[in-house]
Amino acid sequence: MQTSSADTDMAGRQQDGFRFIVAAFCFVLVLVNYLDRVVISFAIKPIEADLSIEDGAFGLLMSAFAVGTLATNGVSGFLLDRYGVKTVWGVALLIWSVFMILQGFVQVFWVFLVLRVLMGMGEGANFPAMNRALVDWVRPDKLGRFTSAALLGVPLALLLGGIILAPIILTLGWRGCFLCLGSVGAVLGIVFLMFYRQPPRINSVNTRDFAENDPGNKLPLREVFLNPTLLATAWSFFGFGWVLFFGLTWLPGYLEQTFDMKLKSVGYFSTLPWALALILMPIAGWLSDYIMRRTGRTRAARVHLIWICQIAAVIFFVPVMLVESATWAVVFVSIGIGFSMAPNSPYYSICADLFPQRTGVATGYIVTFFSLSGIVCPTITGWLAQGSGGFTMAFSALCVVVGSAAIGMLVVAKDRSKAET
Repeated sequence: MQTSSADTDMAGRQQDGFRFIVAAFCFVLVLVNYLDRVVISFAIKPIEADLSIEDGAFGLLMSAFAVGTLATNGVSGFLLDRYGVKTVWGVALLIWSVFMILQGFVQVFWVFLVLRVLMGMGEGANFPAMNRALVDWVRPDKLGRFTSAALLGVPLALLLGGIILAPIILTLGWRGCFLCLGSVGAVLGIVFLMFYRQPPRINSVNTRDFAENDPGNKLPLREVFLNPTLLATAWSFFGFGWVLFFGLTWLPGYLEQTFDMKLKSVGYFSTLPWALALILMPIAGWLSDYIMRRTGRTRAARVHLIWICQIAAVIFFVPVMLVESATWAVVFVSIGIGFSMAPNSPYYSICADLFPQRTGVATGYIVTFFSLSGIVCPTITGWLAQGSGGFTMAFSALCVVVGSAAIGMLVVAKDRSKAET
């Protein structure tokens, strides 16, 4: 018995140490994932010239990727819960990397369009897989901080994208840049398949109830999708995505068109929101875990943090519609985006809190709403910005969406019921 106990303790310590390797994998893969996503925005002109297309057709390329991710977010969550992270994420990594490489050889616009959709389908598994991996290996009372650390790859990619990608495009051309990023992803996929391992289910560090490991005890999908707290979280995540995609697609254009800023200045100022997010996201993740340890309540630790940050974001976005100074506009926009990005990890933690055994499905569900915002936000923002009100109407729409998301979390989202534990 003593030997068995010692072996169990050693296995527990090994699992506890492997969580850092898992978190490092997640961070690197999220970083590469977002570099793959944003590289096309740094190569607009050369791609248009090479393929003889204009802005309208290029917009289709941007939307095609979002359509691909939207198509697989939910399916990938189900597959992750059924077959495990190693198989699903490893295959998805190789799929999106192959299609990234193939884009570097494309000569025909419609072929490029198809490849963007297929690449998006591969990348649709990324965030559900990240959350499933962290839930498998990280203790619930530390999940927020580990998730926020992994998600730092998103703002870091946006912050460093211009620094890393622009020189590569200038040196190797946009095709060479796509080939490089695709090759890096493929190598990471092979390394991931070689070294990642599934946790022993009976000793899983994140198992709240050993009975949950019995597949017969899983909640029906209908109960997951219709859960009021998850629905409120999904809409809130849609609001989060609206802000993120506004920053990705329209922030540079807003600064150029509204204040006639030079491209060099735009590039500098457009990095400030992501720098602030790099500071606020770890703080929010640590705070969420601290409150969870003190209260044991999802509403106190996750829900309140999300809606408070979203209301704070709205408070800073409103003055943007009133100021006439570019400096103050950048300050308010940066703080607004920073507050919106801050509670990124609690969204994923809510999925784990509500559905430990269905985390992949729950995460895929809310990420589907996020992907949908990536299609809707750029289109609606562009349509509103070209009207007589300019970006004032676009920021008004942003405030309405984010404000409604915050109210939904405050009013609808609750703690786990006994039926969900």
